[in-house]
Amino acid sequence: MAELGIPQTEPTSLYADNTSAIQIVANPVFHECTKHIEVDCHSICVAYDDRLISLPHVSTQLQVADILTKVVPRPRHQFLVSKLMLIHQPYQFKGGSD
Repeated sequence: MAELGIPQTEPTSLYADNTSAIQIVANPVFHECTKHIEVDCHSICVAYDDRLISLPHVSTQLQVADILTKVVPRPRHQFLVSKLMLIHQPYQFKGGSD
């Protein structure tokens, strides 16, 4: 955020439904067990340690990001769309002069 000129007074929340991932980031003891993870993934650990991000847990049922990353049944899709406050607005051509 600072690079965009926006002051950050508190860590940015990255909601995660994977408790193992949260524990790996939050506990340095687990870092030694994750050497096979790509180097760029370790930047999350650095951002967490620097208090730039926080990793609050969110239930899998409430993980809104699933709508962007997974195929979900229609009722779940509708639920997640409602959480994003997205509405269907058909395109209406506004005629103009050429």
